Amino acid sequence: MLTSESAEPQEHDTADVVELVDRIVAEELEALRRAFGEGAEFAITRAGRRDETLHRLECPSVEPHLDRRARWTDEHRRRLAADDTYRIPLPALLTRERAGAISGMRGCKVCWPNLSGTEPRPLKRITARGLRPQHAGRVIATPTGESLGTIIRSTPRRGADLFGVEHDEIEVVTSSRTIRYAPDEDVHLWDLPSDSQAIERKLRLFTQLGSGPSPAA
Repeated sequence: MLTSESAEPQEHDTADVVELVDRIVAEELEALRRAFGEGAEFAITRAGRRDETLHRLECPSVEPHLDRRARWTDEHRRRLAADDTYRIPLPALLTRERAGAISGMRGCKVCWPNLSGTEPRPLKRITARGLRPQHAGRVIATPTGESLGTIIRSTPRRGADLFGVEHDEIEVVTSSRTIRYAPDEDVHLWDLPSDSQAIERKLRLFTQLGSGPSPAA
């Protein structure tokens, strides 16, 4: 009777590991480029077998997962040397249609994919006195996330109530209105990447995953 044994993981020396990593990275980048070329707009990352998160593709949390060569740290290479079947989870890139067919997956709190249209918008809360010039361009919102306009400027000033009593206040001019806050009053901002940041990351994605030769090792 003939018997067969299952293949055992093989150990490799340093030169073998370098060559193996090169091959794995090339295969991973090819898979990512193929999905990107098919119109992927979203990504699923995995921190564990059951810990999956849905992101917009330009999400800053996704960027480290797409730099496949950097992912192969010395620790991962040692594990690969001991077991040539070892792999680092590759993010799944999805079109909007495929992502929309997924239900029950946790959405990223950084990029807010909100495919269902019902997920609460991520908000950052600060006091009005904490507003700085760098907040210009951010969307200010109600506590429930409704937009009050994009911040144009915020200015500390002296105001007066109906009885003429003066007090400190922060005047916030937005694209749709002027709002006056007490210095210690809570202000809610959409905690999302700005449009310019999203555009910059999309351009990097086209450079990284668009058609063209693979980057040199």
